[in-house]
Amino acid sequence: MAGETTPRERVRSGGRSEKVRREVARTVLDLLAEGVVDFGPSEIAARAGINRKTIYRWWPTYTDLIREALSEHSGTVEVPDTGSWPRDLRLLAQRLAAFFASPVEMSTSAIIAGRRQPELAALILEHFEPVQQEWRRMVARGISRGEVDTACSPRAVINMLVSQLVLTPLTLCRPPTDEEIEELVTLVLRATKPAITARRGDAE
Repeated sequence: MAGETTPRERVRSGGRSEKVRREVARTVLDLLAEGVVDFGPSEIAARAGINRKTIYRWWPTYTDLIREALSEHSGTVEVPDTGSWPRDLRLLAQRLAAFFASPVEMSTSAIIAGRRQPELAALILEHFEPVQQEWRRMVARGISRGEVDTACSPRAVINMLVSQLVLTPLTLCRPPTDEEIEELVTLVLRATKPAITARRGDAE
């Protein structure tokens, strides 16, 4: 379409280029974790100890820096695919609990909730939409195996799982306990249990 540009590859993986990319991403994430949102390529270059020309060549805008950092950050959550819905759900819940309790996530969640940085919040939400699609595919696999009720919406199931995992560190300033995670997993499993299986269980 007119006016659209294809994002260019930032740096090749491996070697010094990969080291620079990770250092840039880590520097941006550190600033976000500290609640600092007003920065640009020059500030990142100075803080990371990287030549300004390198930064401006590959990350010339604030948006470029944020996207690089978020890609590095969200890549730390591996979506399980063990072939078992209960096992996948439990593993994802444990991984997301740690993820959302990280300083970066607590800060970005506060940014979204506070509505004081609408452009940054929009960038964060835009980035995490395809990430959440991967989480929803895990639910869809459970449906296709007959382990999750076909009436369940993958989006609603993931929202149910994620909401408590986000709110606990944001409101209580601590990660969910193992007991709380297990209670949440149990709740989601009950809510997604296939209707026929559920009726059989009630009859027994």
